[in-house]
Amino acid sequence: MDAETLHQAKERISRSQAALVLTHQRPDGDALGSMLGLAHMLRAAGKKAHPVLAEGMSSVFRYLPGSGDVRAEMPGAFDLTLLVDCADRERISLPESASVPPIDILIDHHVTNARFGKINLVEPAAASTAEFLTDLAEGLGLSVTREAAMCLMAGVVTDTLGFRTPNTGIHTLEVTEALMRAGASLPETVERSLHRRSFAAARYWGAGLSRLMRDGEIVWTSLTLADRASAGYPGRDDADLVNILSSIDNHEVTLMFIEQDSGKIKISWRVAAGLDVTPLAISFGGGGHPAASGALLSGALDDVCAEVLQRTKGWLSGAHAARKPPSNEECQAGR
Repeated sequence: MDAETLHQAKERISRSQAALVLTHQRPDGDALGSMLGLAHMLRAAGKKAHPVLAEGMSSVFRYLPGSGDVRAEMPGAFDLTLLVDCADRERISLPESASVPPIDILIDHHVTNARFGKINLVEPAAASTAEFLTDLAEGLGLSVTREAAMCLMAGVVTDTLGFRTPNTGIHTLEVTEALMRAGASLPETVERSLHRRSFAAARYWGAGLSRLMRDGEIVWTSLTLADRASAGYPGRDDADLVNILSSIDNHEVTLMFIEQDSGKIKISWRVAAGLDVTPLAISFGGGGHPAASGALLSGALDDVCAEVLQRTKGWLSGAHAARKPPSNEECQAGR
């Protein structure tokens, strides 16, 4: 991290009195944990902090301290806007009537981040934004309180799928240790963030599992608006079903199609270690990580599924060809 950029962020925070803290739409555990963790650290520094989320808090993460402070409307006054875990200005979660305010400080770990903040603190090597935020805390003049540590631990645990993603390294475990020393419980976080699901979420999974499909090394399914209504599931995401499908043996790509309001389809890709799906996601106007990316497309569910599957097959064939060792004839020709 560039020392001057970090110093600018610290100075900007020190001058503020009240901060608006934002994250992305359909937030996951890293987004929510980072948003709440940062809010706790700002309050410990004597600042007012206003976490705002149009969707409201997911029921899975309402155990996190400060979750009751999240509001779906903009605060009356603030002099600093911080955005965490969001790579795209169009994905910021804001009340429908609110326009996007200037982003004073952007903190993220997505490789596809467009760096649209006035001050951009972006580290793609970090396994989660929560990990990166823990690293940044001292340099920003903030301290990781017990409440902040509990929230940040949720971000680390969920974005690494319980320390199972390829970008989980020694430093991730060092950050986890630091959060435990600050008061967070690793066993409780794993249990409540990864293992517990509502009855409605389980019914929602059932709808997706009932139409599970496979074509060679690609596994996919879809979730419709009717599925969501029938299950009584309140969210607009897949209730983490994509991570369940990723555990299926002998495949390299998991695809999830989630029908949204207004004729939109959310696509999520999960790919095996060694593959990088971000170029494919970017080609659809999305982005994310090498092993986990997404996009939002307009169109009918069947049409979007057909197009995305066709292009994903082409991308996977190209990825296989790129990592195939050269033949003897090619080696001879290259001499």
